[in-house]
Amino acid sequence: MLEFIPEKVDRAVVMNVIQTSRPVSSSVASIVSPIDGFVGADFVVAVHNWLIGTHLRYVIFDLQDEKEVPADFLEELMQLMKRVRIPFLFSGVMDKPKALLQSYNYTSKYPIFASIDDAISFIEQKFPNYLAVPLDGINFGAPIEMVRSRLNGKGGEEDGEAVQEDE
Repeated sequence: MLEFIPEKVDRAVVMNVIQTSRPVSSSVASIVSPIDGFVGADFVVAVHNWLIGTHLRYVIFDLQDEKEVPADFLEELMQLMKRVRIPFLFSGVMDKPKALLQSYNYTSKYPIFASIDDAISFIEQKFPNYLAVPLDGINFGAPIEMVRSRLNGKGGEEDGEAVQEDE
């Protein structure tokens, strides 16, 4: 399953995107391929809510450790970027995801960076006040919690009971 793990690099927040072998919750296992492990809309809702809660004015996604990035993952991020209207910067992007970003005309707004240091330098030059946001509410090193309640309405989800994660 794909996860975002915020890390602090210099004065910036960088989202490490990693593929984990952690099982998907039993509440979504029947509708999510274990190979894919990307739960599109709910994953993006979690990212959106996290951005609103942290008051960040940018996001740097580090894709350097991921060879295979699902197309629907990037497509959902492009849609989210349109809605929140903040810079979404990508570093360490392989050829296939880079082609998808270019198909969305992404490079007309922002470059694709070779490293996170290049992306941070870009933020420092173009949007220096964005780095002044307090980072107190960010739990660095811990994955962003994914919202799953809207997926399929299985027992316990609609009436407020917590859904147990398989571990």
